[in-house]
Parts: sequence; structure tokens; C-alpha cells
Amino acid sequence: MLRIALFSPLRPIASGISDYSEELLPHLARESEVTLFLDGYVPSNPLIRRQFLVYDAGLFESIHRRQPFDVCLYHMGNHPSHIYMYRLMQRYPGVVMVHDAVLHHFLRYLFVLQQDREAYLAGFSPELGPSLARRLQHDVLTDVDYFFFPGLRRVVEANLGFVAHSEYTRQVIRQIDPSALVHVVPHHWGPQLSPYAGLPPEEIKLRLGYERDSFLVVSPGIVTPARRIPSTLRVFRRLLRRFPQARCAIVGSDHPEVKVMEWVHHLGLEGLADLTGFVDVPTFQSYILAADVLVNLRYPSAGETSGGLIRALGMGKPILISNFGQYAEFPDDCTLKVDLGENEEDMALAYLTALALDPELGRRVGEQARRYTQQYHAIERSARGYLDLIRAVLEQGPAGGNGCTAPSL
Repeated sequence: MLRIALFSPLRPIASGISDYSEELLPHLARESEVTLFLDGYVPSNPLIRRQFLVYDAGLFESIHRRQPFDVCLYHMGNHPSHIYMYRLMQRYPGVVMVHDAVLHHFLRYLFVLQQDREAYLAGFSPELGPSLARRLQHDVLTDVDYFFFPGLRRVVEANLGFVAHSEYTRQVIRQIDPSALVHVVPHHWGPQLSPYAGLPPEEIKLRLGYERDSFLVVSPGIVTPARRIPSTLRVFRRLLRRFPQARCAIVGSDHPEVKVMEWVHHLGLEGLADLTGFVDVPTFQSYILAADVLVNLRYPSAGETSGGLIRALGMGKPILISNFGQYAEFPDDCTLKVDLGENEEDMALAYLTALALDPELGRRVGEQARRYTQQYHAIERSARGYLDLIRAVLEQGPAGGNGCTAPSL
């Protein structure tokens, strides 16, 4: 049986990657022995604590020396909670789940707050890195620059194989190393945890504080500047002119560069649009179950695949997405794609209007989404994809076949 050393944020770290990893872990463990290495905390999920050995990442080297693991599996994202694994993977190459195809914001954190210029430079080519560092030091990097220069170079060059959720992310990795071993494994559809599962949406709306006949528009997930929240709220305000029973919920924690409630106040939407703040997974899923439609617009993109999007598709909900990057890969018959550009808000409004006028349209699109998700995003299929890649890495890996050998030791 494969012995896997796994590095990922877990709850109580508030992260979509935490939820993703906790859902996937039991399925990986059916065909492998998984040991968790965390960054100085204990998982808050009692099921994780009971099923898995959990160690501080500082103990990894000594444990690995005594009984070597077959592979290190790193869940890498664009957030400071991944610093500990980023540094370790330079010495212990392994398999990386590239949750975000852009790590520039993460590298900025290392450079600005931890004064680690070397780590920042290593994310880019020798020709590009010093120029970006100077621009960052003088505060002249634009928001678009962070997305245009991904900063994945060190991760790709240091490791042995990669999991991507989309062809878009696979191509970003291959631009750095055309020979990289990359498997596309679709983001899984996680288990249903809502206490209201099985209830009709109208009843769930009541439980969440809305009227039965409200037309509920939900934007799921942690707020970021790329989430197009101001655009979503402007479209919602226009929708209200024709459908005054409409309500909007932004389900996730705010971002200091967005300030959702300031937009709500600016647009005169108090009492009509809400920001929930951070919610647990069961509550998050309850909002999706209650929704008449979901809106998940994103631009620019860090190459991430939204867990909220996959949950919505799996629950049979119509959802608006940006027709760009990894989201353009989803089938046209189970998503409502909104083009970027000057007509973005008009197009989103047209979709919302059509769904508000014709609930049967939403049910048809949602049923297509449900069937698609069951076929392509089953969590068992995702786990098999990981294990297939790990075996492929070990077959062609370094001498001895060990996927987390440290050459310096």
C-alpha cells in the first residue's frame, strides 16, 4: 500500500482548499496510508483526527528518515497558509495539486512581509524576476500584473508531477516545463452536509430568513477582487426594477479591497442584498440549496476551480459563470456563460431575467448540470486520478522509486 505524506491546510484554516482536502482524504485512504503534516495546529474536524495520523510538519524529516514515505503530496494554493509546504517541497520533491495557477500574491507575501527576496525571485525567470521585484518595492505593480506573471516556476521545476483541475492550468504548467507530467483531475463534488437536504427550496429560504416567494440570487465563496462582486450587485439592482421580490446573498467572508457592504450601501441595497461572512460547510451548502440561481463571475483568474461552482452543479442549480479561462471548459448546456467586456452586465441581467420569468428553464439547466457532475466530478473518480498520477510518478521517479527523496540528505 502506498505511503503518502500529505501537506495541506485543514480546518480551522478558513479555506476552500481545507474543505477540499478534508473531503478527499477518506477516499485516498481507501487505497493508501496517508499521514498528515500540518503547520503547527490540530485539525478541528474530529473525523480527521480519528482516522489519520497528524504531525507537525517540523517532524517530517525525522519520521521520513525512520520509515520513508513513497511520495509527498502537496496541496498548493495562493495563500500564506501554504508557506510551510512551499519551502519543504524544494528539498522533498513530490506531487503537487496546483489549486491556483497564479502564486504571485503568495510570493508577494513572502517578499513584503517576510523579507524573502530569494523566494520571490525564484518564482520567475532570471530575466523577469529582478524587474518585478523592483516594481513591487516601488509599489508600481498593477493588479493585472499579479495575474499576468503567475510565479509558478519554482514549484514546477522542483517537483515530479502535478494535478490540475483544468486544461487551462495544465497549459500554464506546461509553459514552464513542456515535459512536465500533469494529469487533469476534475474538482470533486463533495458530500451533502446541509441539515436541510431533502427540503424544498422554499422551505430552506424560510429557514435562512427569506420569504418563500423570493427569487434568491446567491454568489458563493470567499470574496476576492476577481469575484466581480460590484458587477453582480449592479446587475441585481437592475433586476429588482422588474422583480422586487428578488434577494441577493454573498455567502463568504469579505475582502479588504472589496468591502461588500460599502457597495451594498452605495447602491441602495440595504435589506435586499446581504453578506453572510464566513460560514461553515453545512450552512454554505444550505444557501446553494435555497438559491434560484447562482452567480460565480471571475476575472482576472488565478486558474482556480470554484468548489462552490461544483457544489451548485451537483445540486442541480443554474449558475452564471465567466466565459473565460478554466470556466470556459464547462459544457454550454449546464452552465450559463457570461462574456467579458462591455456587455457583461447586460448579458448577466438577461440570464437572470429569463430564469426569474421561467423557473422551468432553471430546472432544465440544473438537471443537465446534475447529470454532468455525477458523471465527471464523482469524488471516487477524483481519488483514482490522484493515485494514478502518483503511481506514474513513482514508475519514472528518481533512483529507488521514492517520490519524496531529499537529494541533500
